[in-house]
Amino acid sequence: MKKLLLFMAHPTNDMDDDLTILGQLGLLHVSPFQPAKDESIERVQERIEQLEKAISVLDDCEAIESSSSIDVIDYSKQEKGEIALLDKVIDTNGSIKELQRQITELTKAKQWYESWGSVSLDDLKTINNNGVYLKLYEVPEKDVKSIQAVGNVQVVGNSNGLSQVVLISEDEGTTLNYQQIELPLKSQQEVELSLSELRAELASGQEFLHKLNAQKPLLTDALDERNRRLKVRTVKYGGVAFHDKLRCWEGFLPENKVQNVVDEAEKNGWGYMVKDPRPDEYDFVPTLLHNPKWTHKIKPVMNFMGLVPGYDELDVSKVFLIFFTFFTGILVGDAGYGLIFFALTLIAHWKTGFVKKIEFGLFYTLSASVMTWGVLTGTYFGAETIANIPFLKQLQVQQLASFGGETLKIQQFMFLIGAIHLTIGHLQKGWKYINSVLPIAQLGWVAIVWGLYFMVNKMVLGIEAPEFMVWLFIGGAILVALFSSPGQPVLKGMLSSIGNLPLNVINGFSDVISYIRLYAVGLSTVLMASSFNDMAIGDGITTIASGIGAVLILVLGHALNMTLAAMAVLVHGVRLNMLEYAGHASVEFSGSEYNPFKLKKNK
Repeated sequence: MKKLLLFMAHPTNDMDDDLTILGQLGLLHVSPFQPAKDESIERVQERIEQLEKAISVLDDCEAIESSSSIDVIDYSKQEKGEIALLDKVIDTNGSIKELQRQITELTKAKQWYESWGSVSLDDLKTINNNGVYLKLYEVPEKDVKSIQAVGNVQVVGNSNGLSQVVLISEDEGTTLNYQQIELPLKSQQEVELSLSELRAELASGQEFLHKLNAQKPLLTDALDERNRRLKVRTVKYGGVAFHDKLRCWEGFLPENKVQNVVDEAEKNGWGYMVKDPRPDEYDFVPTLLHNPKWTHKIKPVMNFMGLVPGYDELDVSKVFLIFFTFFTGILVGDAGYGLIFFALTLIAHWKTGFVKKIEFGLFYTLSASVMTWGVLTGTYFGAETIANIPFLKQLQVQQLASFGGETLKIQQFMFLIGAIHLTIGHLQKGWKYINSVLPIAQLGWVAIVWGLYFMVNKMVLGIEAPEFMVWLFIGGAILVALFSSPGQPVLKGMLSSIGNLPLNVINGFSDVISYIRLYAVGLSTVLMASSFNDMAIGDGITTIASGIGAVLILVLGHALNMTLAAMAVLVHGVRLNMLEYAGHASVEFSGSEYNPFKLKKNK
């Protein structure tokens, strides 16, 4: 990446045009000197919100069929027609919301009359004016007798298991200890008439919006233009002005694209300065990764976790994808589950018209990994009966089998995976500094990692360690001590490296042990699946009820198990790459993604 300082004359009416040209190049990752603040930005943001709301309103009207002839204005022929259309949509939608609110209130009043009967509000008012007060309540049937002592209480009906009672009293202050039922504000005839009128008005308003929907492209074009303005002005006011005559921006762009920007700068009279970013600026330099297409599948995972290597850090995409795929197969480890994941992905892909998306490629790959490991371990919905089918049994690796396999060998295999994974991290780190002596130190760490592997086997699994294990630690420690700090005096560098060595070795020991989680989680998936099978059909199916119960247990149980397995992939599969492996490769994912200022080119 190259650092670019870009200068434009200021103030000038052409600056927006110049920045539009820069945005259409789509190459410069702009690092603002200051937060972009200006009244014009606030106005554009407000207009964008209004346009998005209006478009959303029209989107909701697409399913309404036209049933009447309503004439609407062609706003595309008016000056600032998009604003007039926007206002009309917003106003009409506001009227519709108010109509819906009124209809809801009147519907409640209608339901009141349906529940209490044809009550005359005028008669009730006349009775109240003559000194007799009627109050309505809904009370539990068991409480009716107890409340009759308060006054004259008449039961007039029943609604939703409650008795509808009327309290008749000459004292206006007499009440029952229940929520009083309020009377409607309109008579039954007025309610029916108002509902009819409001519903007709609502239908007309909705039909009008449906007609306006044909002009939605006018709003979408206006939204695109406002988004363009927002981007331009955010960049504009993120730059710094000098004496109101010059405005400057700082940014980064790929080295092979510098000439494109330089040519455009000279063509339009912009000033510029290109230089290499200093090491102390690396934290601010965006990261642009150049990977083969097959590694793009890991992007959804890394984007979801917000993992971007720093500008001077290793690109771990390839190793991340390979081991994440492998870990997913082990953590889920059931060929039946893998087949379901594959089928669900295929159905979702089919519903999108088999559009090319990285996510589908990732899910296909992970599903294949799960099925492969399930076949190798003989795991099919946790059922040992299926695993013992002769054809499927021939495909198993007996030492790794979930039923009858060698537990010790499986655990040792997991530690072996860990040692290989961490070794790759150190080798990558060494290759990065191939023109120095640091790769020798990384070879020392490789020796220590394999020493730790043999130590873990001995301490955890009881497998006797080879005699040369001690020499792996001794030789590795010597290489680390001598070649880890080439820029320092020999003695000082050795003392520094030796001082950090014990803690780093302890961390390495725990890192190797961490890979046992692959075995533990994979085993728990198999055991849970087997347990649900036993719960469902362990005692046999003798009745229709037991058959239905068995189906429910199998479906719900395995669905829960698949969900937990998927969560385990996110927790453990990502962790082993992001912490253990990345830690040994000295990758902190401290970077920010290269995100250039980019605008669509005019058609």
